[in-house]
Amino acid sequence: MKLLAGILCVLLICPCWAAEKMTSVTVDGVAYVQIQDAHIVSGGRVALIYASGGATVPADKLPKAFLDSWGITLAQLGAADAAAQQRKERELDQAVRGGLFREVDGVVYDLRKPQAEWVRLNGAKILTITPEGALAALTPGTANPTIVVIHNLPGIYADNDTISIFAKATGPLTLASRAGERTVRGYDAGRPCARSEIPPAILQDGLAFASLPNAPKPRKHDFAASPEQHRLRVIGSGFFVTKDGYLVTNHHVVKDAHKIEVNYHGLVYPAKVVVEDETNDLAVLKVQGDHFEPLAISRKESVDLGQEVFTIGFPNIQMQGIEPKYTDGKISSLKGMQDDPSEYQISVPVQPGNSGGPLCDSRGEVVGIVVARMNDMAMLEISGVVPQNVNYAVKAVHAVRLLQTIKDLAPLPLPGAKPENPVKTVENAIAMLSIY
Repeated sequence: MKLLAGILCVLLICPCWAAEKMTSVTVDGVAYVQIQDAHIVSGGRVALIYASGGATVPADKLPKAFLDSWGITLAQLGAADAAAQQRKERELDQAVRGGLFREVDGVVYDLRKPQAEWVRLNGAKILTITPEGALAALTPGTANPTIVVIHNLPGIYADNDTISIFAKATGPLTLASRAGERTVRGYDAGRPCARSEIPPAILQDGLAFASLPNAPKPRKHDFAASPEQHRLRVIGSGFFVTKDGYLVTNHHVVKDAHKIEVNYHGLVYPAKVVVEDETNDLAVLKVQGDHFEPLAISRKESVDLGQEVFTIGFPNIQMQGIEPKYTDGKISSLKGMQDDPSEYQISVPVQPGNSGGPLCDSRGEVVGIVVARMNDMAMLEISGVVPQNVNYAVKAVHAVRLLQTIKDLAPLPLPGAKPENPVKTVENAIAMLSIY
C-alpha cells in the first residue's frame, strides 16, 4: 500500500509524467512539425510556433486531441472570439467618429483602405469658402500656385487656414470669363457617414467601397453622350426674348464657336450668332424653333442702388448637374469694375456657367445680363484678399439697343403686370448653351 501511494504521488506532482503535447499536425494538406508552442490568437485562430517559423490556422480545423494537448478549450476560443469582436466594434466606432467612411455621389468609401482616386492634399491654403465649395491653393507662396476647388470641406475650417485633407479627384472644371478660359482641378472630401449608412458589402464582405442602397446612378448629361463631347469648350446660360427663338447671352460665351447647341426644357436645338457687341460683351443668337417663352427686358437706363435681384442659370454643371440654379442678392453699385457705367456690381453669387443668364428684378423683368465674377486670384495678388460675392452684370438697356439693330425682329415683350410666379416665369425662358 505504501508503494502504491508513492507511485500515485509521483504521478500527480511530476510534470514529465503529464500528457505529452502533440508536436505535429496537418491542416488542409499542410504538415506542421516540431511545434514548440500553440496558443489562441484573434479571429478564432491558433498560432503554431515551430522550429523554422510560425503560422496561424483556423481552430476548427485542428483535431480536438491536438487542442486538448495544448490546453486549448472551446470556452477559451469563445472568449477570444468575443474579445476580438468587441475590439473590432470599438475600432469601427472610432473610424466612424473619425470620418473615415465618406460618401461621394452615392458611393461610400472606407478610407482605412487604399482608394485609387483619393489623394491627400497637403499644405493647401484656403482662399475662400462658398456654399458651392472652397477655393484653395495647393502651393501657397509660389509665383503660380496651383488652384483647386474642394467640395464638402468640413465646417471646422475657415478662410486662410492651411489644411491637409484626403479628397477624391472629381475631374477638371473649366471656368470661362472675359479674361478667357481657365481649368482648375476639382476634389470632393465627401460626406461623413453614420454607422447605419455603411453598406454590408463594406462591413461584412470587406470591400473598400460600395454603393448606398437605392442610390441613384450618376446622371449622364446630354452633352456627355454626344460624339462631339470631347470638343465641348464652354457651358453658358442665355434667355429668350422672342417666341420665335431670339436669345441673348454673352459675347465671351460664344466667341470663336464652331457649333452652338441650346438645351431648352430637355430638347437640344441648333443655334447661330446673329449679332454681337464685343464692347458690352453681348451676343444675340437665333435658335431654330417657334415655341419659346420670352422675357420682358427693362428699357430703363438704371435701376436703384440696393434693389433686390436674382438670376437663374447653369453654373458648374460638372459638379452641380444640369438642373437650373437660382441665386439672389442686391445691386451693390450702379457702376461696374473701375466705375464702368455699362455694368452693375451685384452681390448675387454666380459661378462659371452663369455667364449670359438674366439678372431679374422681383417682377421677373430683365434688368441686366450676368457677365463676370471678379478674378479671385488677380485680386488676391493685388490686394492680398479674396473678394466675397463681387460680381457684375451688363445693364439691360445695352441688350435692347443691340436687339433693335436686327431687321425683321418680332416686337419685344413689354413689361406688364407682375406674374403670379416670377421665378417660374424666368425659369421657363432660360436655356443652357453648349459651345463647341
